[in-house]
Amino acid sequence: MRPWGVTLTLYWCPNCNVPLRQRICSRCGGEGFKVNVSEPGDARPAFASDLSLIREAMLYEFGSDTLYGELIVNGAVYLNKTPHYDDMKEVISGGTIVGRLYFDPSTYAWRWRLNRVSAPIALDLGLIRAFKVEKAKPLMDLGPGDREGDQAVVIDNSGEPVALAVVRRGRYRVQTIRKPSSFDLFEKCNDLWVRSRISKAIKHLVIMAEKTGLPPVVSYSGGKDSITALSLTLEAGLEPIILFNDTGLELPPTLKNVDTVAHKFNLKLLTASAGNRFWDSVNVFGPPAKDYRWCCKVVKMAPIARIYKKHFPNGLLAIIGQRAFESVDRSRSGAVWRNRWLPAALNISPLQEWDQLTVWFYILQKRLPVNELYFKGFDRLGCFMCPAGNIAEYYMVERNYPECWRRWEHVLIEWKERLNESDHWIRYHLWRWLNPLSQGRRRLESWLGIKKPSDWRLLYERISGLSITSDSLDEKHYRIMIRSGKLSLDSIREQWSIIADAPPEEVCSGNSKDNRILTLRKASDVVIVRSNEIEVRGSDAQETAFDVLKIMVRWSKCCSCGSCEIWCPTKSIKIRESHPIVNPRECIGCKACIEACPIAEVFTERLLIPQLLNNPKGRPRRKHSFILELQRSARKAGHKSNKKTELTLEDLSNFLDFRG
Repeated sequence: MRPWGVTLTLYWCPNCNVPLRQRICSRCGGEGFKVNVSEPGDARPAFASDLSLIREAMLYEFGSDTLYGELIVNGAVYLNKTPHYDDMKEVISGGTIVGRLYFDPSTYAWRWRLNRVSAPIALDLGLIRAFKVEKAKPLMDLGPGDREGDQAVVIDNSGEPVALAVVRRGRYRVQTIRKPSSFDLFEKCNDLWVRSRISKAIKHLVIMAEKTGLPPVVSYSGGKDSITALSLTLEAGLEPIILFNDTGLELPPTLKNVDTVAHKFNLKLLTASAGNRFWDSVNVFGPPAKDYRWCCKVVKMAPIARIYKKHFPNGLLAIIGQRAFESVDRSRSGAVWRNRWLPAALNISPLQEWDQLTVWFYILQKRLPVNELYFKGFDRLGCFMCPAGNIAEYYMVERNYPECWRRWEHVLIEWKERLNESDHWIRYHLWRWLNPLSQGRRRLESWLGIKKPSDWRLLYERISGLSITSDSLDEKHYRIMIRSGKLSLDSIREQWSIIADAPPEEVCSGNSKDNRILTLRKASDVVIVRSNEIEVRGSDAQETAFDVLKIMVRWSKCCSCGSCEIWCPTKSIKIRESHPIVNPRECIGCKACIEACPIAEVFTERLLIPQLLNNPKGRPRRKHSFILELQRSARKAGHKSNKKTELTLEDLSNFLDFRG
């Protein structure tokens, strides 16, 4: 597991019975003790819905909730996420980790994992049995058990609990145990910490706004971090516009919260709507996955880029509620950055160093209109079926919003039949991984007892509808053969200027329109295209062949997201009847439309090029700056005509030459 780029130490004030973000309590002056929580230590308060889940888990685990009254005291309860194959949270009560709440995908139930603190109490209450051993060893077999996941205490000869035994595959096996208030007081006990975070965030906002002179826009998702970022922006004296990306996959309370917030603060609201684009596109792409995130380009990048281009042609200062403790990748990100697909925006995060406790305190202190989903047991908001989610999150969606989940489940059932997958593919959400050999999928399949992985090549062929292979004759000669499926030569006739200097030369090889041979030339490179074969001779034959494949595939698979139209610097490409049509008089061959296209850069790169390279992971993608590539393309356009160059540079200047 990759290490976190940032971590927090959690302290607890024994006098005030509250968590501390610094060792000394600002209220009583007392010294807090360290609570050994799992990294990164981004704890949050437990809400009423969380306490209900804890009680529900104990009832399921022990048939009684008497343990709840012994462990959950005075409402001073906090949760901290810990590594797990699905969802597990350490439960902190009174400054002590009293156990773990986790979701069990095999039973679709919330369960309770005992620890050194709660196990003896459960034993005294007669909720679990005990095994007495002279010396406990990891994975020691203690005898048969009943229900998978049932627990027992392992005690030594003195009666001291030394380990926890859990039923695994019908047997009790030893697992070692880790050694071992009121939220209203949080402000007083963490006064210095909270005020310093607020002050630093406001200072960051003011400096960046003055330095760039760009219009401030708060990217509002309906989540706790974005409402905090919005409130801080207003405290900084800025008058932002609210931008909401409606992906078509938001739960009803999120849509309600967006309208409520815009009305409460009397701010202009812009909505980057994807409409029904996801539900139309999933029929082409298949379910999105952790390693196959086509959805982001279709329902996020394209609608947002369209809004940026229309309303902020000279750029914007995008204020985003991103925190380092949300993920390993974000923990290694800075507080200022640009997204290469949305270069119009200079992104800043005033919350980069904030933890959940500080965020929740700020929200409750300011009485901000926070999304009601947080009080229904949801940790993460956004697309309700995001492949980055876990089974517990999907379970909560199905439980609270069954009509939303049924729509997605219907899609999964259709694709399960098309891909000839087992019921496990849906129940345990194996669709979250495209590559059957992915570590996460194999770990989950191993837990399910599935030893043999699926055939990745067959899977990719079924999703794409194409089976292809390649033949590299030498460094300057590359050929792609289409074994099943068909690509239209119209794709070349209507897009030739992207890859060639002149229209294709056509030679008839049969009566059908597609039984012809097209020959294209660019400098010394020669491309020969048939409906079932692509052959390239030239300096970078393989990459050229891949580009030809991409423009042919996107012709037949186009989902009309409009990304190519948005990013073309000369406006030479248009979508007509679900096909990209290129005006050769305006096209400068920069290939920006290929890089922006989800069919080319996700569908083809993840499903077809792996077949050509005989590698389910495909190939590493280039991480260059999209702005620089477009600018370089414009400079190279001079050979066509001075007028054309001036037009291209003017368009690029208007669209890409942003301040800051």
